[in-house]
Amino acid sequence: MNLVIKWFILASFAFLLEQLITIDGITLNFSFLLIFLFVIHYFFPDIEQKKIAPSELLPILFFLIIGLVEDLFQGIIGPSIISKTITGYLLILLIKQLFFHWTELFKAVIICLFTMIDELIYSFIMIYFFNISVGYAMLLKTSLIKALVNIPFGLILSWKKP
Repeated sequence: MNLVIKWFILASFAFLLEQLITIDGITLNFSFLLIFLFVIHYFFPDIEQKKIAPSELLPILFFLIIGLVEDLFQGIIGPSIISKTITGYLLILLIKQLFFHWTELFKAVIICLFTMIDELIYSFIMIYFFNISVGYAMLLKTSLIKALVNIPFGLILSWKKP
């Protein structure tokens, strides 16, 4: 129960910051950091457990909830759920395939790359299904800004993990 309260407070704080902080009219994507931190803490626990591989059910449920909350803030149900779930599952696949110790530089590249993937999936869903016209150069610029802002926050929050 203590863990649920911790993640609820962290998620509330991330969504609050996401709504308050804008850079040049661009809202940030701190919700991906929630997914990144959850996956890191779930698959690399502080206390070593038995040799049972953790299930992907709990992380995917977490991705769905984070995507749903983000969609509720935006007024359109679906795009964030899909983008967060796909990005989170790709992150799980990457973690399960890598067996070496993650360096801070590697984590920074992963945070940047997966934030951009999350933003691009969300944007392409909005463009394709909701006929929103966006210049591709602007889309790339906003995705890169969100990804670069996520790097220091992600590195600070995941310090000494894994």
